[in-house]
Amino acid sequence: MIGRFVKAAQAAVQTFRHGGVSRFFGALLRRTRFDYRKEIGDLLDASVVMAPVQWVQRALPEAELKVRKKNRVGDIEEVGDHPMLALIQKPNDFYADIVLWWGVVLSLLLDGNAYWMIVRNGVGKPVELWYIPHWMLEPKWPEGGQEFISHYLYAPGGSVDPTKVAPEDVVHFRYGVNPRNMRKGLSPIDSVVREIFMDMESSNFVAALLRNMGVPGVVIAPKGGATPNPADVEATKAYIQSQFGGDGRGRPLVLGAPTEVSQFGFNPQQMNMSEARDVAEERVCAGIGIPAAVVGFGAGLQSTKVGATMEAMGKQAWQNGVLPIGKLIADELKRSLLPLFGKAEGLDVFWDTSEVPAMQEDEDKKAERWGKLVDAGLAMLYEGREALGLDVDDSHRVYLRKISVIEVPETGERPPRSDPAKGRGAKDDGHAHAPGEHGRRASEDAYARGSRFALILQGQERGLAEAFEGPLKSFFARLGGSAAAIASPLLEERFGKSARGAKADELLVDLILDGLGIPKWDSELRRLYQAQYAEVAKQHGEAAAAAGLGASVPDQVAQSIIAAGGRRAGLIDLPRQTRGALFDALAEGRAAGEGAEALAARILPQVEGGFWQSAETRARVIARTETKYAQNISTIERGRAAGVTSFIIFDGRLGPGRSLLAHMARDGLIATTAEAIAMADAEHPNGTLSFAPNFEEDE
Repeated sequence: MIGRFVKAAQAAVQTFRHGGVSRFFGALLRRTRFDYRKEIGDLLDASVVMAPVQWVQRALPEAELKVRKKNRVGDIEEVGDHPMLALIQKPNDFYADIVLWWGVVLSLLLDGNAYWMIVRNGVGKPVELWYIPHWMLEPKWPEGGQEFISHYLYAPGGSVDPTKVAPEDVVHFRYGVNPRNMRKGLSPIDSVVREIFMDMESSNFVAALLRNMGVPGVVIAPKGGATPNPADVEATKAYIQSQFGGDGRGRPLVLGAPTEVSQFGFNPQQMNMSEARDVAEERVCAGIGIPAAVVGFGAGLQSTKVGATMEAMGKQAWQNGVLPIGKLIADELKRSLLPLFGKAEGLDVFWDTSEVPAMQEDEDKKAERWGKLVDAGLAMLYEGREALGLDVDDSHRVYLRKISVIEVPETGERPPRSDPAKGRGAKDDGHAHAPGEHGRRASEDAYARGSRFALILQGQERGLAEAFEGPLKSFFARLGGSAAAIASPLLEERFGKSARGAKADELLVDLILDGLGIPKWDSELRRLYQAQYAEVAKQHGEAAAAAGLGASVPDQVAQSIIAAGGRRAGLIDLPRQTRGALFDALAEGRAAGEGAEALAARILPQVEGGFWQSAETRARVIARTETKYAQNISTIERGRAAGVTSFIIFDGRLGPGRSLLAHMARDGLIATTAEAIAMADAEHPNGTLSFAPNFEEDE
């Protein structure tokens, strides 16, 4: 049964026929018998077409063609020395890459097809590239349609006979697909040939009128029915031309007999065809995808009077006109030329527009964007200054966080303080010093009040953590199960029954991650965190009421606490952890010579358990750590909202052997708001650190 199905499928493939040129559509446009396409010719002398085409020709080389790949951890790396790029930069001994690109753009926009011919050396390696005008090369195929393209017919003209060229020796850039001939592309201006013809005829008409007025300039006729002889007519004509032509224009005219002189012809206003020509300019530019104003056409310049700026139009021209052509070119190079230079799997061809003036950000907008990233703690101060071209040094390698604007260096160590405040009575200066370094201890009364607060939180902690552990465990188990299910058919297809000795395949990992849809899982994890932080803040009210902070949670405080949960979820870096787990599972499985089924089974615990190899353990550790952090951040945010500027530290209360001596030593010390936040951020998993608001006035 299966054998018959396979044979039937193979027969279907072998009998598939590719269509030819459509018989239902000819060269004529609808509703006319006039062949506009034939009349406008090759368009090389049509200014309404060549002006926007040449704009795109000049624009495209501003970007740089590059090759890139993904490394094992998913980071993008450029392949700067790829031989394909070297050949394109010097395609032959007679012109360089810019001329090559200009030819491609010209043919793509005029005809929808552009061609490079590949010249190979004796071992089949490409050594030259030549641009071939689109009218010289034509794809051909068997009449029965057994092959899509069997060869290209190269007809350079003159005394050279047409020759056949193999498809593998031609790089064929297509502007989409022409339904009338699916082997070729469709020019973006093919549908505006009427407007192009109209513009060309308008130019010819006005030029002819200006050349000879089209008709006599004036008519001079005798009055009274007199009939002059031919000699008098010529003499009068010569007299008028000599006396009133050129510099003689405007002289008084006196004739010796009754004569009627009348003007005959067109004045400049009657020759004004700007509206008709504007239509052609607008539609040609619209077909190419660029605003008419960037070319300098009058039709486009009118729109700049109603708010559109030339800068915005330049960016629009790149986004709608140049970049789509660039992506089309890069896609075809990746398909047909890149594989001729060795292994192409995992490589990508793209245009780098970072140096294109039209694609650069406005300096004010750029400064505003980087300012927001630095203020939000998403980028280092070093990165922001570097992006804006400002001087940088290692002192700028810090993150700024909105809660009291705390400096957190890249290394995680405390930054040096220029004027450290020491001793009893030091104030909160907004910087994260070493916890409790001022040496102040809470009074016995303050410590006792704080202990009651901390004990209430301790009593809530276990129940909150257990409630969070269940959804987390389910989440990670589903993540691991989905990864294994998606990986199984991919592994079966790629490795069969044994993967012994197979090299780690980044493409396979990318396929699994794409199937998983990591952003969706990342969003779900963030929502779990935010829900847990909201619940902790809600229950925190009991302890807050006992401490005199009030049981209700102000909206601003609640938003800050929930936002902290979202930020903490981002610290897990689910995409990177999942990618790493997949690589580890594949590497370990291949080393053991496991087949597809065993590899899929190995992926499940790696992805769901991460470092802990168990979804249950992973969920438990995260639940305890995040619940404690949520309690601490709730205490700090509530205290700050109530005007509290310092907090009492409770830590190391399990005693020697179970608590670190450093943690025991800081128990009872007073920390500033900034110090408390830094300590909470640095707390290790399953830590016991807690805070209580300090209501005693600084002495």
